[in-house]
Amino acid sequence: MYTWHMAQMTVYVPDDVLAAARRRAKEQDRSLSAWVSGLIRQETTADWPKSLVDLLHHGSSDLVEPDDQPPEDVEPFR
Repeated sequence: MYTWHMAQMTVYVPDDVLAAARRRAKEQDRSLSAWVSGLIRQETTADWPKSLVDLLHHGSSDLVEPDDQPPEDVEPFR
């Protein structure tokens, strides 16, 4: 049997923000807690290396996509 510890936090938001968040959570058939947790996880989980993200955001506009070369001939697998 696994035991998961979930930390608790308090967040103060204006009433209209809370109402909108509750609507979004309900639209996705999730609890408000699960919906907010998902947003936090999405914003704090790095999918791409920071160096690549920085390049894409601040890189030079003169980057050129290379030509798509045809595959090399290979011997058939026997």
